[in-house]
Amino acid sequence: MSERVAPRRSRFDFARRRPGRTPLEIIWFDLSESFLRLMLKLCYRFRITGESNVPRKGPCIFICNHQSLLDPIVTGCAVIDRQFTAMAREGLFRFKPLAMLMRSYGSIALKEEGGDTGAFKAAVAELQAGRSILIYPEGSRSDDGAMQDFQAGVALLLRRAQATVVPLGLEGAYEVWPRGQRLPHFTGRIEVEIGQPIGPEMLPKETKALLQLLSERVRELVVRRGDAMMRSGWRPARLAARWQVGTPSASSASPASSDSSTRTRPPRTVNA
Repeated sequence: MSERVAPRRSRFDFARRRPGRTPLEIIWFDLSESFLRLMLKLCYRFRITGESNVPRKGPCIFICNHQSLLDPIVTGCAVIDRQFTAMAREGLFRFKPLAMLMRSYGSIALKEEGGDTGAFKAAVAELQAGRSILIYPEGSRSDDGAMQDFQAGVALLLRRAQATVVPLGLEGAYEVWPRGQRLPHFTGRIEVEIGQPIGPEMLPKETKALLQLLSERVRELVVRRGDAMMRSGWRPARLAARWQVGTPSASSASPASSDSSTRTRPPRTVNA
């Protein structure tokens, strides 16, 4: 299957990319992205697939699996045409230099326990203004690189926002910076695939069906990226069962698979 070519989009079309934000805010985000994308390419052979699937305008919610602390940087570089507002756990804002940096990008602090109505309202306000947000439906970073169950809270936001959902599948970040490791490795492979947008009218009203649909879409992208990376020589230990016997096609992946890249983990309650 041939890959769609991303259309040329002007970075100076500020009102389309992030309506309501100042040119200075958008240019600062762009400058940061340009530097970080270069670092990702040099260190991790960073590659993006499906850039043409990013909606040109209108409110959208990017959802992605969560493997490491690098994920917001990686996803930010992948969907740069539509700069997003990230929802990050409140603990990350305790370190003042990091808090200042995150707030300069418009990040929303999310309480680590219980519902956070303030963050919820802020996210809805972003979408109602025609902007985009990034959420990790698993709620926290994976302990072993495998996808976890999606949290039910994301369904409430999707129903309230009535925005287009854009699934992303990220692979390789766990090997670069696994949970519990103080600093990342400076070599490795990281790839992201952006899936087809899902319009609000296509989202199931029942919570279980909605979470299953979103999980399946993200999982398919993760498996497809992993297969492509392994065909080019990537050999992560956690996926040894796949690359030792040959990689399956992404179309054959199913939620019931016992493969380590597709099995789920018990739900967690905080964002990382």
